[in-house]
Amino acid sequence: MGRRFPLGEEFFNRSRTTRRPVRSLCDIEQERTLWVSAGSIRSSASKERHWAHPLLTGMDVTCEVMVCLQEDAMPRAYLLSPRFQPYFADTTVHPHPRGDHTILHEGQLLPGLCVFSSAELKFRDDINFYTQFLDQLTQYVAKHLIWLRTRRLCRWNGSGVSILHQPAPGEAIPERAPSAQWVQLPTGAVRVTNFWSGYWPERAASATTSGQHLRQIKPSQRCWCGLNRPYGECHRPIESRLAEQIHSE
Repeated sequence: MGRRFPLGEEFFNRSRTTRRPVRSLCDIEQERTLWVSAGSIRSSASKERHWAHPLLTGMDVTCEVMVCLQEDAMPRAYLLSPRFQPYFADTTVHPHPRGDHTILHEGQLLPGLCVFSSAELKFRDDINFYTQFLDQLTQYVAKHLIWLRTRRLCRWNGSGVSILHQPAPGEAIPERAPSAQWVQLPTGAVRVTNFWSGYWPERAASATTSGQHLRQIKPSQRCWCGLNRPYGECHRPIESRLAEQIHSE
């Protein structure tokens, strides 16, 4: 059973201007401490400018998430509003969805959020775990909103990427699903794919393969799979054997 949480009537605190989202964006990129209060992010007094500033309009939105607690495992999180549609995303830029956490919600498949992608599974022992989890979830959704407002429709033709449409500041961005089709060019038929690509501020998960897990996750850290176990006692032995098999081939 999951519990729904509204993340603030105005996610970036009450403001009808773009200043608070821009300040929060600069705070995230500079890795400053983010203050989260009642599901809203309170920005600093920074006056820094950012190239994405003109695009961050209409950010005073209400977001709703669902958190599912699990026994002996990390909580699972789902973004209900605005809808999280990973198949619109360039997942090499936008942190990958947790397809293994997908659930059926109100008739639609809903993937889990990789909440820990920016934290790299690091938690402090002197702060309540669930407090840290909800804070990280709030920051993840904030970055996702920035990604939504900065995204543009792109096309991959097998050899390069071109931009099909760059939404203007404040323009409603259509939820157009990516498409794959064959296009006849003078040089022959080429399979092209359309996708949304936006800007994800600050760090994202840098360990997404077995080899990267072995190099970057310490045995004492929580395992990436979500079970509440140290990596050294969970997936590390499996991935070590897999790495040895690949190396010996």
